[in-house]
Amino acid sequence: MGGPHPPAIRLRPDPVLSASILVAHLAAGLALFLMDLPLAVTASSGLAVAVSAAWTVHAQARKRGLALVLAADGALRICHEGDEGGGDAWARVLPGAVVFPTVVWFALGWTGQDGRSRRLRLMLIAAEVDKAHDGKESGERGDHAQWRRLRTWLRHRAPRPLGP
Repeated sequence: MGGPHPPAIRLRPDPVLSASILVAHLAAGLALFLMDLPLAVTASSGLAVAVSAAWTVHAQARKRGLALVLAADGALRICHEGDEGGGDAWARVLPGAVVFPTVVWFALGWTGQDGRSRRLRLMLIAAEVDKAHDGKESGERGDHAQWRRLRTWLRHRAPRPLGP
């Protein structure tokens, strides 16, 4: 995990994705009131939808200021801007990463300073990855050089799930 540090891939929440997630939750909540269900079922289901929406908004907001530094050995450094290194951690991508051209899903695992096991699950789309500044950060040209670099790294460095 030593050696020169490659540039960080900076993440940011995408307002369009956040809005679409909230619209989906709103539609689910409204559908509950249009169905002929007992009040207790409607209320508890409505509460579940509201909690889910709040959790999703929180998860999207956590992406602000998060940066990922990809290492050649498959490790990944999680950096929080403005945290003066206190929250930085080396993590590993857990088996089961899914990489498509437009979206990636992966989970990170590491041991915190307190010795406890930590996990972070991420779903990212290209709009949530900051663009490279004129392609100079990653040595590539184009708007989505960082996105391509992340997808390639996940395909080649992330561990594969064990097969049957």
